[in-house]
Amino acid sequence: LFYAYGYAQMEAHSELLLRLYTQARGQGAEFYGEQYLDSDRWIRLNGVPARAKQWATQQSPQFAPLLAAFVEGMNAWGQEHPTSLSPAAKVAFPLKVEDVLAHGLRVIHYDWLVNRARVDQRVKRGTVDVHGSNEWAIAPSHSASGHAMLMSNSHLQWGDVHTYFEVQLTAPGVTSYGAVWVGFPVLRQCFTEVLGWTQTTNNPNGADLYRLKLQDGGYLLDGKVRTFTVTQQSIRVLQKDGKLREEPLTIRQSEHGPLVVDQGSTAIAMRVTGLDRPGLFEQFWKMGLARNLAQFQDAMRMQQLPIFHTAYADRDGHIMYVYNAAPPVRARGDYQFWSGVVPGDQSELIWSGSKIVPYDDLPKVIDPPSGWVQNSNDTPWTSTYPMLLDSSKFPSYISPLIGITTRAQRGIRILSTAKKMTFEDVKAGKLSTHVETADQFADDLIAAARRLGSDQGKRAADVLAQWDRATETSSDGALLFYRFLQSAGPGFQSIGGFAVPSDEKKPLDTPRGFADPAKAVKALEAAASAMEKQYGSLHVKWGDAVRLRRGGLDLPANGAPSAMGAIRTSTFGRAVDGKAEIVHGDTFYAVVEFSTPQRAEALLGYGNWSKPGSKHVEDQLPLASRKELRPVWRGRKDIEANLESRKVWN
Repeated sequence: LFYAYGYAQMEAHSELLLRLYTQARGQGAEFYGEQYLDSDRWIRLNGVPARAKQWATQQSPQFAPLLAAFVEGMNAWGQEHPTSLSPAAKVAFPLKVEDVLAHGLRVIHYDWLVNRARVDQRVKRGTVDVHGSNEWAIAPSHSASGHAMLMSNSHLQWGDVHTYFEVQLTAPGVTSYGAVWVGFPVLRQCFTEVLGWTQTTNNPNGADLYRLKLQDGGYLLDGKVRTFTVTQQSIRVLQKDGKLREEPLTIRQSEHGPLVVDQGSTAIAMRVTGLDRPGLFEQFWKMGLARNLAQFQDAMRMQQLPIFHTAYADRDGHIMYVYNAAPPVRARGDYQFWSGVVPGDQSELIWSGSKIVPYDDLPKVIDPPSGWVQNSNDTPWTSTYPMLLDSSKFPSYISPLIGITTRAQRGIRILSTAKKMTFEDVKAGKLSTHVETADQFADDLIAAARRLGSDQGKRAADVLAQWDRATETSSDGALLFYRFLQSAGPGFQSIGGFAVPSDEKKPLDTPRGFADPAKAVKALEAAASAMEKQYGSLHVKWGDAVRLRRGGLDLPANGAPSAMGAIRTSTFGRAVDGKAEIVHGDTFYAVVEFSTPQRAEALLGYGNWSKPGSKHVEDQLPLASRKELRPVWRGRKDIEANLESRKVWN
């Protein structure tokens, strides 16, 4: 099975997969050029290649052969298709188990837990941007059919390291379907005929920054000067003329970890949790092998995966939400304290990776009275509503106390209003483009603009008054409201903030209104002026301005950027000639009902292949434009009826 899985990933994504593995080795610049030099520095600085080699020797006797088979399958594809690869990709062979593990370390620990941009933001005390997703699990008590249901929905960059591969894995005892990042040998979003789970980002404090006090060429710790461990490396960089240049890299290491900022008198070290836990992929694998809630929780207790809210549902009727993490036990300090840069001269703040908050002590909800759990990158406390989890009963460094997202607010409304949800209800909720922020602020904005605005402000108010408060391809007014939100800034900081700020105890009723309505109107007028200058009108349909593009297709888009608060999420780049392309948002999404037989529909909007020339680069895009899902083929009969090709190994 793993041999075939490795082979299949190469068939669909060979160039992308080899480029990602090369970057995980810290050799991206050597094979592909200058654009990967910063990435190589980050990977080398954090010791990812060396750690991966260590992890390769620490795999269990049960899982090590599976990883080896996965790599063997990838190498076999490369040997069979040498003319299908670029010169840079050919040089990456042969692949090794440590390449797979280095890629996992890079993605989970040095992209999700922390990355270079987040370090810079934290040093500057900026806002830490997190990836987005939605997850729902519905119990039989809230289901019209009496069967549990699961809604899985990842929001990620459309390409590169975040590219998903959708797959079914079938072997004796294995019936897993779902998706995972290209290059992973397991599944991350997964369901079988008996259970399933999905995940969203929870942004735990899993990577801490320490500001060191420099003295006498070393650093102070508990009043004593300690010396740095210094290593020298050289990164090879491919030049445009085909020659290689050597780029020196000096790495200084303190007791806390490597210095990720080392400039003059400023020295900041980073310590990352989970580096002593090499069973990341094996935990995912065992989660997929579980046959019931007890076995699934046994897999979760491994705590090899240091991140992600997890929602679960099964055929027995159980649902669960878990704030999954591997948070180190800390001497003191709350979430806010550890989210910044902490003092590096006190050894009590240097936690041990072996001492983490155990799984059974993490925030979780099992079979709540509401009949559902949800998360859209909000805190664990709002996983159910009314809220069941009391934040005061958990360590203050585990999670922020407040922080419900507008997508979570929207999801809670959808889940709360339906007494009994059908499969179609869940699917409609997933595909809903209704904008939560419009319900929160549009009426006040319209009233203020009609009262205080210029002629242009009043015309803008009329457009918003007729808007359907959604981001369908035909929605007229959505783009104007989006431009207003951009002008107002996060938290409406640019216009004076909210009239009623967010309240942890009232997550569905706050925030509300404008602290300064006149400034809000000015922001609307500025947005209206820019739109009229760009488009010649305030009447612009969302799908005319926001586009889905893949391969040779250019289609009208639907869905809203995350901050607008629609479950159907689409984020676009800079507009060119009045049209902006989706670059982030809904990737793989699925609705599953644990009936007999099972019912499941899914979509991977940007297609399941990145190989140029394949029809599968773009064949799912029309469904995304029409807001449709496709049935999931699970049985051998359905699969063989739709086979495009077959490969048999003897």
